[in-house]
Amino acid sequence: MYHLSDNSVLDNFILAKELMKLAGISPNAFRYWKECVSAKFDKSRIVYLHKHFIHKKYHHLIPKCTSLDGLIQSAPFCRYTNLPSSHLTKSNNSTLYKLFDIKMIEGVKFINLKSFLDKFELDYSYTIYIEKCKYFAPLEKKIRLSKSLCLGYY
Repeated sequence: MYHLSDNSVLDNFILAKELMKLAGISPNAFRYWKECVSAKFDKSRIVYLHKHFIHKKYHHLIPKCTSLDGLIQSAPFCRYTNLPSSHLTKSNNSTLYKLFDIKMIEGVKFINLKSFLDKFELDYSYTIYIEKCKYFAPLEKKIRLSKSLCLGYY
């Protein structure tokens, strides 16, 4: 089991829960497959399987699984950007909610990190963080997201 960093996008991975549901097998069956590559984010129980290391018997199900390209689980995204998770809840009426491409897959919330970075024309290799604009230094690189919040990058 590999541990993903909080800024890792899930390109080439599928949600284990979704594949197991489609296959009609136990959610932990992948643990007994030879050469299976699985991963999860720190402090998370959600498991992802690398598409190229799925048991041959289930290869036909991979196209039926939702593509996770460009996506990141919401909790690691919040840790990575220092954003409170309340901004990712529609009912909280956060002005930032509209800026994110949010997907729910099998009860797991994902943010499209690549589309978010593309929206602001930022390189995928940048480190980003979101905090109140008043805490930014005058020469610090930032993009205003709302009246009070800014996106910093380097």
